[in-house]
This record gives sequence, C-alpha cells and structure tokens, in this order.
Amino acid sequence: MPDFSLSIALEKKILPAVTFDNEENVLPVVETFLKAGLSLMEIPFRTGVAEKAITLIRNNFSGMYIGAGTLLSTDQLHKAINAGAHFGLSPGLNQSVCNEAKRLGFPFIPGVMTPSEMERADELGYTIQKIFPADQLGGVSFLKAMQGPYEQLGIQFIPMGGVNIQNMGAYLLLKNVIAVGGSWLASKELMRVKDYKAIADNIKAALQNIKQINE
Repeated sequence: MPDFSLSIALEKKILPAVTFDNEENVLPVVETFLKAGLSLMEIPFRTGVAEKAITLIRNNFSGMYIGAGTLLSTDQLHKAINAGAHFGLSPGLNQSVCNEAKRLGFPFIPGVMTPSEMERADELGYTIQKIFPADQLGGVSFLKAMQGPYEQLGIQFIPMGGVNIQNMGAYLLLKNVIAVGGSWLASKELMRVKDYKAIADNIKAALQNIKQINE
C-alpha cells in the first residue's frame, strides 16, 4: 500500500464525490479540480468507468488523491486497490469489507447510520466514519447529538447525502465533523455539458466557505 494519511488528505475539509459516466471527462475534470485548488476526490463504483477512471488519474496526475466509493464487496475493494485508489469508502458497515481493508493496510472509511454502527466501526478500528444519508438522518442536529456520547472515542464523521454549499458551513462548525462530502461540485449535468468553469467556480466557492469558517 502507498504511504497515505487520510487525515492529511482531508485537511481541506471537503471530499467531493465525482461519478464519471464516460472516460472523456475524467482528465479534464481532474485538471479542473487541481487548478481550482482541490487535490482530493471520491470516485463511486456506480458505473463501469470507475476502475478505468482511477487508473487514468493515477497515471496522469500524481498530485490527486483518489478514493474509491460505494465499495460493497471485497471483490470491489480489490478492484479499487488494483486500479490505484489511495483509500476506499462504503455507504454502510460491511464487516467483511472492513476486515479485508484492515488486513491489507488499505485506508478505509465505513458508512454508519446508528450509534450501534458507530460503536461497531470503532471496534473494527475505524475512527473516521461516513454518515450517510446525513440529511435524511437529521443532518446537523443528529451529528450534534452524537458529540457528547462519542467524544471519548474520538470518532470523526464525514456527512454525505444532502450536503451542499448552503449547509456545509453548519456541518463543519461541529467538532466531530472532519470533512463534508457531496456531489454538487461536479454534478453529472455539469460534466455532461462539459462546463468545467462552473465546476471550478463551485470548488472555489466551497474552499472560500471553508476558509471563512476556519478564520
């Protein structure tokens, strides 16, 4: 496994999910991200392009950190690793996938919804956890309620699902949120029409938001 730190990769406090439907958008979108100041993205394994996209990026942009998302099986986990992903994510807590990632030394972020899943993920060795679907679970108020009980475990969350430019600040003000995730920065529609300027503008707006929160 390559030398990689999730906490360092998440220093920008944002993890955009980018679902590629075709290969031709991959390199232009990644170049747009890097020029706009963001060197991290998640590529969900929801399309047949995901594996190839990860390999393309690793072969062309050494400065981009790539997470493979929506990993639902150990087979997908192995495919993500072989494609060159730096880390992986899942929408749920699949113990087989978690254990295999741990065995291979592959940085991984399991998805959780309930306090029981949070505790189980922590027992498996995962203190960075994905909250999904964040908005449907209660959003900021839900995560605020989790602060007290789980502060002693040092669990840090990445809320995904319903997070956007309008509410990301409220999430990031919570001390148990390490970063926010979402697909609005590079939506399927923006990629379909190849509006890379709009993607760059979205990234810059999000990073400016985060800068103001940090200050």
